Amino acid sequence: MGSKSTDLRYLDAADKFRKYAYLALEAHFPTRNDFDRYFTAIRSPERQNLFLKTASFYLFLVKSGDWVVNVPGSNDVIDYLTNTYKYITIFSLIESLSEERFIEFHDFLIRRRSNVGFPICCKETLDKHYRNYKEEFGSIQRCIRFFLALSATRQDELVSKLEIKGTDASIENFAKYLYQLRSKYVHGAELIVNITGHKVIGRHGDKIVVCRLSISDMLAFFEEGLKVYFQEVRT
Repeated sequence: MGSKSTDLRYLDAADKFRKYAYLALEAHFPTRNDFDRYFTAIRSPERQNLFLKTASFYLFLVKSGDWVVNVPGSNDVIDYLTNTYKYITIFSLIESLSEERFIEFHDFLIRRRSNVGFPICCKETLDKHYRNYKEEFGSIQRCIRFFLALSATRQDELVSKLEIKGTDASIENFAKYLYQLRSKYVHGAELIVNITGHKVIGRHGDKIVVCRLSISDMLAFFEEGLKVYFQEVRT
């Protein structure tokens, strides 16, 4: 039997999905022609397909999408509900961009280049290997790398909107905090209520957090990051 063909459904319908992608990112291109040149320069059909998929999902699920409530006596759109929906979707899209092949912890331990000595005799050694595993394959690392690819100006702007008492003001710590908000919803159904654009004071573990981040900030950083992610180096 032949190998399974690559799924390029978005590239196969490029005329439609390029329009969607442009609507999602048009603020970052002077003209449609600039956008078309950017897209054409993406180096492979697989990456072009992923770009069209991600930008279109972002347009429909986040930028031009809201969580609509059909409950008598309730507003159709409630800010903290729709913003939670948008926030979680943004992080799901970031995680979906990773080109790294995911492996289970057991497979990580036994692969040759992990250089793990057996038997593993103590908890401290096992913990060290697990930290190494999380650094290479953990979802939070994908998000940190996405943030680190942003321009220095955008990084400074974002870091200035979040203060965690007793923690260094860095884009890495900023990304970790935002990812942990995502995890609180995914694993504990805690809504995202502090991304309002106003000054919100809360707690993160035993630390006080002052947050001025808005959902508009989240959209802006994601759009820039998406453009950077697919930007091909021109020589």
